[in-house]
Formats: sequence, C-alpha cells, structure tokens
Amino acid sequence: MSTTTTHSSPPPAILVVEDDLAVRETTTDLLSLTGAEVHAASSGREAFALLTRAAPPRIDLVITDLSMPDGDGHWLLAQIRGSPSISHLKVLIMSAHAQTENIEAGHKAGADGYLVKPYAPARFLEIVEQHLANAAAARGVHTPRS
Repeated sequence: MSTTTTHSSPPPAILVVEDDLAVRETTTDLLSLTGAEVHAASSGREAFALLTRAAPPRIDLVITDLSMPDGDGHWLLAQIRGSPSISHLKVLIMSAHAQTENIEAGHKAGADGYLVKPYAPARFLEIVEQHLANAAAARGVHTPRS
C-alpha cells in the first residue's frame, strides 16, 4: 500500500440498515472490502437518529431493508424524503419482498433502487457502484470507474 498523499475525494460513505445481524455484517463486510466507509443501524429509527443528529456522519448512500421492527424501511424512506437536510440522499431498498407491487411501491415512495435478497455479491456491488456514481454526479463530483 502506498503512503503517498494524494488529493482524491474521500471514500464513499454508506449506511446499511438491516435488523438481521448476519445479513448486516455480511453486507457491511462486503462493502468495506471496496474501501467504502460503512456505517450500520439495526432499525429505521436508529438510522434516522444517526442521519439527523447534531454532527451526522457523511453519507452518500443508504441501503435499507424493508421489514424491520422499530421503524421499517418504508418509514425510514418517508422520513428521509420528508427531511430537507437529508432528502437528497440516494436510497437503495434491499428486501426479500420480490413481488412487482413491492418494487413499484418502493420506487413510488422515493427509493432510487430496489435489490432483491438474496443477492449475488458481484451484482450487489455493481448496483451500489451505480448508485454511488449517481450520488456523486448529483453533488457535481467526478468518480472514476474501476
């Protein structure tokens, strides 16, 4: 690993919201391997508290499950879209609910994407990269493709 200082943009920052510990850890571990800064929450309410605290972490993408106690993914998405300070965040739903009506409802509610679990790791990372590039473009930041 090189120790040369460069003036590159910071690594992408991702918030994973998932109540299932094994899925949350697997997802955060996979994202960490890409060099992303990964934050995790086990419920929608915990995630919303993190996003709206006095000094929140920088977040580029929220990846949320739908079925969770204490603030499910629909609740979290509505809170994000209804809060001016964070409404710009890209939100990717990651759910086992694979029916067309669930996917359409997610998009209608303001999700930027919908990924059905279980997912293939390579496809998951490809989708995440696309959403991070969209988030960077919305901020006017150029991100080189790997």
